[in-house]
Amino acid sequence: MASGIGLTSDRLGRIVEEAASEVYIFSDGDFRFRLVNKGARENLGYSIHELYDLTPWDLKPHISRAEFLEMVHPLQTGAVERLEFETVHRRKDGTDYNVSVKLQMFDEGGDKVFYAAIQDVSSYRRIESELRDISARLDAILGNTTMAVFLMNEQQHCVFMNKAAEDLTGFSFAEVAGRPLHDVIHHTHPDGRPFPIEDCPIDRSFPEKVGTQGEETFVHKDGSFYPVAFTASPVQNHDAKVVGTIIEARDISEDKRNESARNLLMREVDHRARNMLAVVQSLAQLTRADDLETYRAILTGRIEALARAQTSLANRRWEGGRLEDVVRKELEALCPKDSVESRGPAVALSPEQVQPISMLLHEMATNANKYGACSRADGKVSVTWTLDDGRVTLFWRETGGPTVAPPKREGFGSVLKAGVVSQINGTIKRTWDPAGLIVEVVFPL
Repeated sequence: MASGIGLTSDRLGRIVEEAASEVYIFSDGDFRFRLVNKGARENLGYSIHELYDLTPWDLKPHISRAEFLEMVHPLQTGAVERLEFETVHRRKDGTDYNVSVKLQMFDEGGDKVFYAAIQDVSSYRRIESELRDISARLDAILGNTTMAVFLMNEQQHCVFMNKAAEDLTGFSFAEVAGRPLHDVIHHTHPDGRPFPIEDCPIDRSFPEKVGTQGEETFVHKDGSFYPVAFTASPVQNHDAKVVGTIIEARDISEDKRNESARNLLMREVDHRARNMLAVVQSLAQLTRADDLETYRAILTGRIEALARAQTSLANRRWEGGRLEDVVRKELEALCPKDSVESRGPAVALSPEQVQPISMLLHEMATNANKYGACSRADGKVSVTWTLDDGRVTLFWRETGGPTVAPPKREGFGSVLKAGVVSQINGTIKRTWDPAGLIVEVVFPL
């Protein structure tokens, strides 16, 4: 065996010994190593004498002798001239590393030998693994984010779009790939005018090499238009050359609706605040009383009735109120709970009806509390209503109170009642029954 080693070494010389790649030569007969160069010995951690007693499958923990022989059989029979494959080698210290193998057979003075040129590719595989991990994480991020992401190349053709972008546009990536994104989803203004790509602020990011952001209108696959907020940023390579554009976009239709609703609400609040101040001013000017304390009590009660109406509206987001709630709140504010009853079908009041009806019920409850049924321990107030063909008929009936007689003069309360009834386009009829006041109010919904 020593002469074989000397002959091969003489032929390969120092070039093979000092080669950066690992070089192995082993016999076709016993598969013992005849030559293992310096690079291979240092990487494996074996001395040349230790390697003389080893075979190729001793270095391959995942391949058996039978599997190795089956793998090299095509070389032995001449079916192929060279084998190229990747495998794993194990060092003397038990650590593994990935290798790329090029294996050939030669006739060496009548003996056939295998020549293996091997490159350690562990660092490449580690980098590949790290890149796969990074790519998987990026795919997970891009796949789960709700922000639509597009990537354009130097020709401004779409080369990537995530799931959110597909959901946003209605197009699959296969339908958009290799096409200018502008021509697919941004080609037309909402009024039907063409939108040239040279006028597009999104695509301008590439030639001008600057990031842009703003709001635009995209065209969905179904032909509908929708507003988006976008950012467009140029992508640079290592030489600072712009090689594409990354675009992020999100549908702001809901934001626009909310903004419109906020503006409408602000205008409505401003209108109602002005209206409320005007009502309070009228109440302050027109309320009459014999002394300051009485005046204060009457005015405070009326303002509190307004406040209850406003609270009821606010609780229902200014969308109106229920007649049942308005009746209950005004009766509970002024009359003992066990002296009142109310019943009737569900009636939805408009925002414009809640305040006048609250004021009307407040005036009637105030009168009942001071002069009518609620001023006696056994007095009762019944409020019922019916709904027929879009018209509400509300009955107010008092019993058990003092004997009732028509008033000798109409006060501001009576004027207020008539005024608020006119606000709801209704009518009011009062009956001064000695057994108790009866009021009938009819108004349309």
